[in-house]
Amino acid sequence: MRKAVFLRGSSALMWAVGGMWGQYASAQENSGAQASSGIADIVVTANRREENAQTVPVAVTAVSGEQIRELGISNAADLNGKVPSVFVTSGGNQRNVEVVVIRGQGQTYLSPVGVVNYFNDVPLIQGGITAIQGAPGMFFDLESMQVLRGPQGTLFGRNTTGGAVLLGPKKPTSEFDGYVQGQIGNYKDREFEGAINLPLIDDKLMVRAAFKKVDRDGYTKDVGPQAFGLSKLCAPPAIGSAGGCAVSDGFAGKDYDDRHYWHARIGILARPTETIENYLVAYYAKSHDNGSGFVVNDFRMNATGNPYDVSVATIAAMNVYNVNNPTSPIGFDAAGIYTANQLALQILNRQKALGPRKTAVNGDTFEQTKSWGIINTLSVDLSDTMLIKSITGYQRLKQNFNWDLDGSILPILAMTEPFTTGAASAEAPEWLVGRPGDPVKIADTSLFTQELQLQGSALDRKLQYVVGGFYSKQKPQGLQATGSFNAGSPNPGTFYAITTKAKALFAQATLDFGAFTPALDGLRLTGGIRRTWDELDGSRYASNFVLDPVVLHEKLKSRATTWTVGLDYQASSGLLVYGKIARGYKAGAFNYSGADIRQITADPEYVTSYELGFKSDFDVGAMPVRLNANVFHVDYKDIQRAAGLNTPNGCGTPAASPRCALLGNTTGLDQGAVTFNADKAQMRGLEVEMILQPVEGLRLSGSYSYIDAKYKKFIQNITGSGLETRIDTCNGEAQLIYGVATPLDFSCIPFQLTPKNLVNLNARYELPLGETVGTLVLGANYSWVDKIYNSATTTPRDDIHAWMDAYGKLDLSLEWQSIMGSNFDLRVFGTNVTDKVYRTNAYIGLRGASGFTQSLYGEPRMYGASLRYRFGASAN
Repeated sequence: MRKAVFLRGSSALMWAVGGMWGQYASAQENSGAQASSGIADIVVTANRREENAQTVPVAVTAVSGEQIRELGISNAADLNGKVPSVFVTSGGNQRNVEVVVIRGQGQTYLSPVGVVNYFNDVPLIQGGITAIQGAPGMFFDLESMQVLRGPQGTLFGRNTTGGAVLLGPKKPTSEFDGYVQGQIGNYKDREFEGAINLPLIDDKLMVRAAFKKVDRDGYTKDVGPQAFGLSKLCAPPAIGSAGGCAVSDGFAGKDYDDRHYWHARIGILARPTETIENYLVAYYAKSHDNGSGFVVNDFRMNATGNPYDVSVATIAAMNVYNVNNPTSPIGFDAAGIYTANQLALQILNRQKALGPRKTAVNGDTFEQTKSWGIINTLSVDLSDTMLIKSITGYQRLKQNFNWDLDGSILPILAMTEPFTTGAASAEAPEWLVGRPGDPVKIADTSLFTQELQLQGSALDRKLQYVVGGFYSKQKPQGLQATGSFNAGSPNPGTFYAITTKAKALFAQATLDFGAFTPALDGLRLTGGIRRTWDELDGSRYASNFVLDPVVLHEKLKSRATTWTVGLDYQASSGLLVYGKIARGYKAGAFNYSGADIRQITADPEYVTSYELGFKSDFDVGAMPVRLNANVFHVDYKDIQRAAGLNTPNGCGTPAASPRCALLGNTTGLDQGAVTFNADKAQMRGLEVEMILQPVEGLRLSGSYSYIDAKYKKFIQNITGSGLETRIDTCNGEAQLIYGVATPLDFSCIPFQLTPKNLVNLNARYELPLGETVGTLVLGANYSWVDKIYNSATTTPRDDIHAWMDAYGKLDLSLEWQSIMGSNFDLRVFGTNVTDKVYRTNAYIGLRGASGFTQSLYGEPRMYGASLRYRFGASAN
């Protein structure tokens, strides 16, 4: 049935090409001249060389630096709804993590990303427990941004299954140029940015420097435990102290979802001879904020309607009650469980009354990120038809944070700053855990990459080719760990050290058959192949695990051959049709929080993508039109997925390990997670992009994507525990066996993070008022995102809040350029002007051991104004 749907979609696309081509040919005959679009071309590097986007047989959305500014794209999350088949999520982590998902392929907990962000052709460094790439502030002073959809398995540095986001910083030029800009807005938004281009030696040595600083208050406020009827709460103890809860008054008045970061960049372009060019770009970024405003949605006992249902949320409520009523402790009896769950219900009902912009948590949360990198690109022309290019990158990333994942005043599940203890030093090697007092970061890592390319052409440039090799190594630069405060029990750290290496050889060539006969000019065959060798060495020490706390040098090696083959035809200067098949691969993963050492690694995943499409420029009467569309089919196998995995550890039984008393374990579980491989899935879809210019100065554009993503086979091995006794499956409810893994069918669940429909509509009108007055530019952008299922491993019956509702968002702007003939531009803007309340992430696990679910909400209405001064070449 689904094959028939895809074939019908393909036929419809080909019919559209034929119909459009017929209209185009008819217009040619009637006018006696070739139709030519008045729509500006954008240069892309999807094939690792500069080409007009309309002549590249790849599904790519390219946005110029000026369009990025006008659309208000300052981070990856701003792409939601603006690019076909793209959704950006925090992945259940801090808001600034920004996991990009393309055609249903993104990132799974503690695994490589499926969509790699590149900066100046180098993959950005990825975090540890978070999948942050690079640092805040990468999206400014850019030449262009390109979003490539589909597997990038032959040409780009790292293998990806979903696609790539290419950020191209503005290169230095031979003209004096620059700007400065200040911005103010609501929530005390204060932003400053600027850039200057200096030609030090004419066409020989040029420098461009850029800087951006952002400060904005948060829009989610902490109201403290008093708003929930409690005077005190159970907070994590001070670093280095023993014991459970620390009595706290809470954090009333603190704001979350704030922004405080700065980003500096410098580029140096040298051309010592006509055949040699060296481009060095370096960046440094630093951010600090109060963390993300998680808001609790539900507790398990409320969802099941059972006031005696026990979960980690119940145990956490007992801890809070003990803090507030130390003379009346709650025991694990029926009365105690009922009282604790009534307290949880009281908290939940009050949170619902407060709404999504107010919360209260039991931890002093924050986030700090520091990242820098140096990228050097050396290009040498060996001849008129051959170029050798070396791309070298070195990056560092440091990250620390506290976050309260349950978004409530209950001490259910939180990440805290890690630290080394004497017990850790006694049980694990020093290189992994250090000594008491040693500094520990949640992430402290480096990434070195080296790529060597040979680009060339032959047969009078009818044959274009690139061959090369790639190497990368990411390794720890200091002690790394994640501390936690789960069920009111502090964990000083789960330490980890993961080193990954990747080596690859690749080659790709495009042959225009016009090399053999003029009759075949424009018919091109592309073929590419890549061989990749990936190695991973992972170690961990989980100080809060009773079972198997130490794992040393777990090895994971994988090899893969990926490839692409395609045929395209440039029927005219205004019409390209193409078809391609590509094989993609993503390396395996080491889950350092895995509670079961038999499931601590996950194998690689693979995709095979089939795509048919066209790109066209034509005129309808006097109106220029650009219409691009494609259909695709993706076979996805060995899909990396993650779930909570809570392994019974015997605590609370007569045969309990002495470590139970030592650790103060109250749940009877080693609480962790698992990253595993689901079996098979298929995605089929349609992507359309269009630009119209009905009258001079007016540009209308839009995009639409449709994705039908479904599992073909998905078996999970689920283990029962004292807090997990049943689970919903595709075959109905299943009883779990304590301590025994049972294979269960989950192939019916909706595909994670894949909106079926995405719509974007944009209008830009430029009204010249004369040289002495200036130009008005009016902009409007409406994006609509379909409902999204946020769970990877549970059914909607078990996770009733996993569906995130569809939403539409309207952004407006008005800019007065060259005010009264000056070099000043004034812009006023509003984003989410209807103040739509929508969720960007839903933490799942309501019916699991933890027993809660929370949400992260999108930005409310934001508005402000910016004033920009252009000087040098930009003044013209």
